[in-house]
Amino acid sequence: MSDIGDDFAALKEAGKKKKADNQESSTRILIDKSIPFTSHNWGNHLVVYGNEIIFDFWPSTGKFISRNKKTKGRGVFSMIKKLNLNRES
Repeated sequence: MSDIGDDFAALKEAGKKKKADNQESSTRILIDKSIPFTSHNWGNHLVVYGNEIIFDFWPSTGKFISRNKKTKGRGVFSMIKKLNLNRES
């Protein structure tokens, strides 16, 4: 394989590892903060429950979309702020 091909393959592998790390750490944050969620598709999609709001969350990319208010965003901490859990975390 050429140098460019090798670089591309390495970049692709790094991206896969980053997504796997994001998925693991975002899920761990939800567990540590005792935020209720259900896991689907081997953890690739989480349904996160807050007070009066439910988010579809993809932890590998950080993308979230609310089911009832059509709020969109990225990042587990941004989503947690929007959950309105009314508790110290």
